[in-house]
Amino acid sequence: MKSLTTRLMIAAAALVAASAASAQVTTTNIPFAFKVGSNVMAAGKYHVDLRGLGGTVVIRDAAWHSVTVMPSSHMDTIPSSVAKLVFQCNRGNCSLVQIWPGGSGLAATFKGPKPTRGEEASLSVVTLFPAE
Repeated sequence: MKSLTTRLMIAAAALVAASAASAQVTTTNIPFAFKVGSNVMAAGKYHVDLRGLGGTVVIRDAAWHSVTVMPSSHMDTIPSSVAKLVFQCNRGNCSLVQIWPGGSGLAATFKGPKPTRGEEASLSVVTLFPAE
């Protein structure tokens, strides 16, 4: 009986892990041009692969052009069912600064430009949806 229980627990854990991994490819429409690392991306529809959140993140546009970026750090998030991208915008130039994976977990953070003295920066948040 103990062996059967152990096998069922292992199977359930594998199923949860597989469904979590498949749910990590997301899509969104970003209505403004933005910068990721040193890459400038146009406004449009994007697929974001969050499976590598501990390592790399892949952002791909509709024409299959992709950018692979490495987070500069990670931070604890408030548990949320919504995955999102956070952009810092200074003088109309927006840079990706965070990716929240949804659920509980660590958000990936990226280095953005530092506002100059007296300059105001704003944040724009774009929701990620499961890929179609």
